[in-house]
Amino acid sequence: MARAPRYRVIYDDIVSQIQAGLLAPAAQLPGENDLAKQYGVSRMTVRQALDLLDTDRFVVRRHGSGTFVSDLAKRGRRLNRLRSFADELAGSDGAVASRIVRSETAAASAEVAGVFGVEEGDTVNRITRVRLIEGTPAALQDAWVPYAVAPSLCREPLLGGSLYRTLSERYGVQLRYADQSMTAALLESEQAELLDAEPGGAVLESRRTTYGGAGEVVEFTTSWTRPEFPLLLRIDAE
Repeated sequence: MARAPRYRVIYDDIVSQIQAGLLAPAAQLPGENDLAKQYGVSRMTVRQALDLLDTDRFVVRRHGSGTFVSDLAKRGRRLNRLRSFADELAGSDGAVASRIVRSETAAASAEVAGVFGVEEGDTVNRITRVRLIEGTPAALQDAWVPYAVAPSLCREPLLGGSLYRTLSERYGVQLRYADQSMTAALLESEQAELLDAEPGGAVLESRRTTYGGAGEVVEFTTSWTRPEFPLLLRIDAE
């Protein structure tokens, strides 16, 4: 496996410090020169890492003052890039966990069959999880994966609890990009029970279709996220 570029190593290290509470909201990061010495890299490499941290809203850069840890939307999920639920929540104060509702092979529904390009009723993998933050249900995710992509997916635990990591490391899937739609919805009884919410309550429903390196579909997931846990997206001007 190829090594991550140095700016990405710096990025990941600073994010891990934010997650661990070693860098609190509003804390000031060392200057570019100090960070360059600390990591043994050039200022340009440090600047690349800070640019990425700024893009993902982990830090705020104030001209003439320095770089500070962001204190905005601590519970929000960042959707700037394709990554796992836990990575989307990087920077959150709360511990992230999952409760598996089902992990099984199942017959493809008409919707899933249409997405995967298989016949309705064909065997596919299905993993349904409640995602929790500090023990509070934040989202319900119903993930479907083609059987041919990961034949033993439901017979073995997910690596680190992450579907994306499992697909990448165990099955060699190269995650390339995803198409995602989001809309407001109302919770049905089963969904509400799993999310510890009232039936008919407001929820954000999203559908994500993930593609592999050759453009093949490797995952289709429907998620229902409680409004207390906002989804964050940075939109750059053209």
